[in-house]
Amino acid sequence: MLIAKGLSYETADGKLFQDVDISLDSAAKKRVAIVGKNGCGKSTLLKLLLGKLEPATGTVSSSREIVAYLQQDLDFGDENQTVEKYLEGKLEENWMTYKIEMVLDEVGLTKEIKTIELKNISGGQRVRIGLAEVLLTEPTILLLDEPTNHLDQESIEWLIGFANNFNGSIAFVSHDRHFINAVADQIWEITNHRIEVYGCKYDQFLIERYNRYQKMLAAHEFSQREVTELEEWLAENANHPKYKFTATVAQKKKALERMEKKAPPEPIPDPRVKMKDTDPTEKGTVLTLKIDKKNFSTDQGDREVLKNVELKIESHDRILLKGPNGSGKTTLLNIISGDDKNFEGKRHLREQTKIGYLKQFSSLDPENTVLEEFGKKTSIEYTMRRNILAKYLFPEEFMETTIKNLSYGQQRRLEIAILFTNKPNLLLLDEPTNHLDIFLREDLERFLLEQDVAICIISHDAYFIDKTGITRTIELK
Repeated sequence: MLIAKGLSYETADGKLFQDVDISLDSAAKKRVAIVGKNGCGKSTLLKLLLGKLEPATGTVSSSREIVAYLQQDLDFGDENQTVEKYLEGKLEENWMTYKIEMVLDEVGLTKEIKTIELKNISGGQRVRIGLAEVLLTEPTILLLDEPTNHLDQESIEWLIGFANNFNGSIAFVSHDRHFINAVADQIWEITNHRIEVYGCKYDQFLIERYNRYQKMLAAHEFSQREVTELEEWLAENANHPKYKFTATVAQKKKALERMEKKAPPEPIPDPRVKMKDTDPTEKGTVLTLKIDKKNFSTDQGDREVLKNVELKIESHDRILLKGPNGSGKTTLLNIISGDDKNFEGKRHLREQTKIGYLKQFSSLDPENTVLEEFGKKTSIEYTMRRNILAKYLFPEEFMETTIKNLSYGQQRRLEIAILFTNKPNLLLLDEPTNHLDIFLREDLERFLLEQDVAICIISHDAYFIDKTGITRTIELK
């Protein structure tokens, strides 16, 4: 069993956990989803359980368990080495090479992949090889940090099957609600420096979480009413001749002190991002595009990515671009945006159309502060910047923080603040939910449904796709 007892941890920015007690037992075959807002300490908790970080107080102990960890951003080191060479370097003994084909088979890869260099494998294959590496240790407990990032839907479905069939317990950090619903039977929510445990799937968790909040709020309000009633009684009667020389006043004062000490705190509601509305898209055709051919130059010669693609975007369109990794979805968005002009064909964008493009990977300057970057990429005057950023949950103390010191989720939130502040009327969104916490994903879904703009989306987040009112799907082969 893996047990954390009295666990507390602090960073330079403040407290993450206090007096946390949790456990994992491989025999129970639990599937635990760790959720919470960006920056609450989800990845930190995994590292504490693994022993990569030392807690401020408390202990983490493991008895008869082998714990393995799949980190969020896989780093294989020398990308020129073959898959086989890389995995051989992870074996305890040279004679254990027989394990390599066993673990590759376990993660759904054929033995032919052993000869391929790491630099030439897809995002989905990277995750599988990362899993193959941790399986070499024959773990009984798996800790996974954002395992679905950059996976296409086919790979996510495979990962769901793998997780459900693993012969042990798994704790994972994920913001993919489809993956959580399909795998988790328990939710650990990190909130207010505590871990709230819910023995259910994600959809039921949302209901139970709301019910717990309402019960806490009702208990707080009842306690406050009792305190108010006692305070009013004492204000009226403490010096009244009827009670002045009796024990009643003293008893009431002691009762008030006890109530004030034991009063449950008012629960803190989830803050919601207040996004700025976009300008409606003028009715009619926004963009027409014909791509005869789009090639990329590689070491092996030209590689054809797109051919004979025709696209028309209307003002009412909410288009989903679908296809496996490498099919050219991001390339198509780059051409639509005008960032990529190196193709054979024609592109016509209607005048007065303002494109807002949220790219898959950050385009922020890591050396700028939050305030500088926001000002640089918007036309907002200095005095208004802080007010707008506060609506995107950037408190005053974050304004002078450099981009490189923000978490991935905070960087994504800043990009969204810039995107909508510029009021585009054609939205291009490439994996917009990457690195966003669950609650911000829900904010974004609600916001997009309210906007009267043309939207073109690449997303593997099945939950997000369902919630954003897709009107048309274009599949690239």
